[in-house]
Amino acid sequence: MLIRRHIGVPFLAMIAGISVYGLYGEGFAHVLGDWIPSVGEDLWRHILYIVFVAFFPLVLYFRAGKSGLFGVIRFVEATIFALLLTMLISDSLASIFSFDTLARELADWIQGIQGYLMVAGVIFAYVDTFLYRAGKIY
Repeated sequence: MLIRRHIGVPFLAMIAGISVYGLYGEGFAHVLGDWIPSVGEDLWRHILYIVFVAFFPLVLYFRAGKSGLFGVIRFVEATIFALLLTMLISDSLASIFSFDTLARELADWIQGIQGYLMVAGVIFAYVDTFLYRAGKIY
């Protein structure tokens, strides 16, 4: 089942992706825009953001073993991960695809609780990471 996976490392990778994009994303998008001008620098920004913030963490997530958390706590962690990932990539996806009114309202609601999600997610990620070591659950 998907919610039984170890989410700690992918969640921390998502936060690292936000930081890496914040530091180097604009410059890298500018370079790619110069190399391949037919795509456009703005589209490169969105692509790089989605790659750093969503693609790599999701690859780590699908390669992860079982979580060290249990029961409702594991479900809450998976929900926080999904909500935060949705919130983080919603603006980039909205610029590429058109969102209907309901999708926009959901994205706005999730952005309203972003701080709480981030704090709770980091706490769960560290707890999950500490409970998971070398494929063994403690």
